[in-house]
Amino acid sequence: MKPVQLLLVMMATILTSCEFKCSVGGDKGSGTTTKTVTSDDGGGLTGAVIKNDIELEATDVKVNRVFLADELQKPLDSNVVNLNEKITCYINTDTGWTKINGKSFIGASERVTGSDGTVLLDAKDLFEAYDATGVSEEDAKFVSIRARVSEKIPGIDNYTVQFRVWDKKGKGVITGKYKFRVR
Repeated sequence: MKPVQLLLVMMATILTSCEFKCSVGGDKGSGTTTKTVTSDDGGGLTGAVIKNDIELEATDVKVNRVFLADELQKPLDSNVVNLNEKITCYINTDTGWTKINGKSFIGASERVTGSDGTVLLDAKDLFEAYDATGVSEEDAKFVSIRARVSEKIPGIDNYTVQFRVWDKKGKGVITGKYKFRVR
């Protein structure tokens, strides 16, 4: 059964040239550049399909797949998007978030830097508004973090997105990063 899409727009902040949105819910497809984590790699990534050269670590969370997609939810073959086009990192998990009365209490942070080291975005907790209520345990299995470059900045050739998703009631945590560039 497919979970109901739950869009959580935490902020619509534009810092220099980036904006972000974060959501949970809604199972998405997968991209084409694939790494399947073997049991030798261990931990919560065993069996996970990781695409688009995303670097990932997971503790006390079982990750199924992680990939990038365009604003039409089409998996990306490369980490290149058009100016003003959203790039979304989808993180699909299986188990690991603590459940209290059918709710999970997760946090997510996102930091976007330019190739010159300029910090364009530094969002500490995208799910802070849900600290009291949590989100359904099904929706917490499908986290997405979005970025969009709205104007080119001289001297910046590519962007690095670092993210962290964590369990506010337990020990589970996923950290990762990926690079992308704008045509």
